[in-house]
Amino acid sequence: MISCEYLIVGAGFAGAATAYHLTRRGITDVFIVEQETIPGFHSSGRNAAMIRQCVSDPALAQLARDGAAFLRHFPPDWPVPVQFKQNGSLLLGIGEGWEKLKRDAEDGRALGVDVAMWTPAQAKSYVPVLGDAEFDGAVWCASDGIIDIHALLSGYLKASTARGAGIRYGAKVQAIEADGSDRLHVEVEGETIKTKLLINAAGAWANVIARMAGAAELPLRPCRRHLFVSPPLDWADPSWPFVWDVSHDIYFRPEGAGLLLCACDQVELPPGDPPVDAAVGELLAEKIERYMPALSRVSINKSWAGFRTLSSDGRFIIGRDPKIPGFFWVAGLGGHGVTTSSAVGSLAADLIVDDGDKISGAFSPARFSR
Repeated sequence: MISCEYLIVGAGFAGAATAYHLTRRGITDVFIVEQETIPGFHSSGRNAAMIRQCVSDPALAQLARDGAAFLRHFPPDWPVPVQFKQNGSLLLGIGEGWEKLKRDAEDGRALGVDVAMWTPAQAKSYVPVLGDAEFDGAVWCASDGIIDIHALLSGYLKASTARGAGIRYGAKVQAIEADGSDRLHVEVEGETIKTKLLINAAGAWANVIARMAGAAELPLRPCRRHLFVSPPLDWADPSWPFVWDVSHDIYFRPEGAGLLLCACDQVELPPGDPPVDAAVGELLAEKIERYMPALSRVSINKSWAGFRTLSSDGRFIIGRDPKIPGFFWVAGLGGHGVTTSSAVGSLAADLIVDDGDKISGAFSPARFSR
């Protein structure tokens, strides 16, 4: 039997960043279990790797700002090099979408995020492929960009294990039981791990883990999203920012000598390895033809699908379970897990160590039982 104070289920960004910040605080009795044989096999390794700070919810915006600041300036003891291409971002909007974007930008500016309002002419001059697109304005954020997600995840995990945390891959949780004291017994591939606090960072499987423990089952939806990559394009500029039309739910960014594109599809599925749906490629083509016609000549040579796990109110779930004292949630990061990873891990570590209630309980699991 293995015994530890803190057992983290999931070695994606939520679990790895939480382990990182716990060990930075001198807490070394941390153990991570991951059901896959490598970290980041699901959501953490299949996302678009975009660092975006201009978001709608002020509480989320604060985490995005703090998380992005960490990614621009890693601490001196960070164990691996991580490439961060600070090309910026352009968020496009029309009608009500543009009015909302302007409000989001003002909220971000109040938090210290570097944003500016651009006219359509400014945006089209900077990214000429937008020449035929119709939008009322754009929000430019110069400090956004693209990061190497695999190196980032590796850095969190290497720094954690260097400080004493343990990790085991290919270790699927099979059962969770209370032992009558303050400990949980977690069955993992034929072995029992006894822990004082189970930290549920299982992504799309978060409610599966909660059910095993008898914890509250929270309103989380694992939703599939596709990404598409073009072959090299002689007219695509690698220095372009990522461009997101938030009114019509489509985005693209440089990827090597080509482009990565997304139709922002969102279909709820049971947790697993989501299959690619060819119909989403057709949806992407329709959106391009309608909203970004200059991209109609782009062909696709690669695609994949991953999960974004969303809560019912769009906010993360970070905090102690309202039913099981030895159960802590770090879940529902949706499409913001990379940007906010360090801030999420820091907040989780603060709540675990200090048992406090930061950001007015904005992310508390208990909010769903009020």
